Amino acid sequence: MLNGCCSRWILAVLVTLVVPPAAAAQQPGKPLLEQVAQAMGGSDRILAVRTLVLEGTGDNYNLGQNASPYAALPLFAVTEYRRSIDFANGRWRHEQSREPRFLSGNPAAQRQRLGYDGVAYDILADGTARRASARADLDRANELLHHPIGFLQVALAPGTELTEERARAGLRHVRMNAAGNKFAIFVDRRTKLPARIEKFTSHPMLGDVVLATEFADWREIGGVMHPMRVVQRLDGRWRLSDIRLSSASVDADVGDLAVPTDVRSAPPLTPVINVLAEEIAPGVWYLAGQSHHSVAIEMRDHLLLVEAPQGDARTLAVIQKVRTLRPGKPVRAVVSTHHHFDHAGGVRAAIAEGLMVITHSGNAAFFRELARRRHFIVADALANSRRPARVQGVGSRTVLRDGTRTVEIHHIRGNQHAETLLMVYLPAERLLIEADVYSPPALNATTVPPAPFAANLVQNIERLGLQVDRIVPIHGRVVSMSDLRAAVNSAQAPAP
Repeated sequence: MLNGCCSRWILAVLVTLVVPPAAAAQQPGKPLLEQVAQAMGGSDRILAVRTLVLEGTGDNYNLGQNASPYAALPLFAVTEYRRSIDFANGRWRHEQSREPRFLSGNPAAQRQRLGYDGVAYDILADGTARRASARADLDRANELLHHPIGFLQVALAPGTELTEERARAGLRHVRMNAAGNKFAIFVDRRTKLPARIEKFTSHPMLGDVVLATEFADWREIGGVMHPMRVVQRLDGRWRLSDIRLSSASVDADVGDLAVPTDVRSAPPLTPVINVLAEEIAPGVWYLAGQSHHSVAIEMRDHLLLVEAPQGDARTLAVIQKVRTLRPGKPVRAVVSTHHHFDHAGGVRAAIAEGLMVITHSGNAAFFRELARRRHFIVADALANSRRPARVQGVGSRTVLRDGTRTVEIHHIRGNQHAETLLMVYLPAERLLIEADVYSPPALNATTVPPAPFAANLVQNIERLGLQVDRIVPIHGRVVSMSDLRAAVNSAQAPAP
């Protein structure tokens, strides 16, 4: 990762534009990158670029929210896109508006504003800035090197290690090590223009991944060749974004991109883990406290957990809390309602704690793959424990009985949110545990969000003949079955 602000590297490049031939000879990848710089407008021109303003439209893809683990990702249409980059000072700001092109509980357009200036920050709806996380500091600093100009400015600076590797898929290939920050660039043999830039990085759920930024539709702008189409992919499998630029302005006025002083000096945003246990029926606990909840169910000789959400920190805290509820009983298994990353982000932590994972059979192979993925860059709980994964797939229905309690696990058929959703039914308690299909609003809510999947939940309850008194959601609060039916009726009522 970057050590210090990018501006120090870029300043070094601007001060020392010429590297002695002997030094160049020790950098086997440098001759190719000098050809790349020449193809883009010449080394002097590339090194002299101070700012860049990019505008356009395109697509964002909702990683980890597809209908099934290997299905296409849901699409956001990016209706406005603007990125202002200040290479000279190592900072940038990103602004975009996007609209979901999939059925969502929040169909409204989203306005996103964020940036980097030595620290990562987000701009809130009221216009104030907020410090982002320490992880965002690293990722956003690296975004400058995912642009060909930023990459070349660092690659051609003194002290940067460059090595040309064997060509891959017909593209020449140079690895760059800048103060320990390692990237790779792939170059078209004919045009000498960059085809893509890659970086090994870490994803909280997927572990070690390759983030690739691909370039196409090159045009000459202000004496510099610039790609007008930029696509990002993760691990060659998931397309994250596809931006088609309508304009690119070199050395344009980017305005004031400096982060406010109070934001720069603020500590990184760190989530506070809060787990509150409420017994909602004898031996059944609602584990709330934040946005994603879990449920603990007492069996004769063990405890069953429903949902391992968000990530290691939340799920490990939940498991620890559950162990205090009945200290003599181990937590043996977790039911994961579906594969969406915000709901299954703690599955690896649960495996690390020795829990068997019960999920829909359509998720089982994906969860086993998750358990095998490398987490060397940032080691998580499973990387440290190295426990083998135990994953049990559920088809349409399975029943857990031990003489003291019956737990039914059912597939939610025909749901547009996810094809592999499970719900958990406790017939004696007449409780139904579900995720994302219905998320009740807060008691004091002034507006009620749409519930596009609630009717499907009612249809499945009626199809199975379940006798439900209360809905126990992973988001929201425990409500009555009548609340669910009212939400369905409200959603189906004609607009006034």
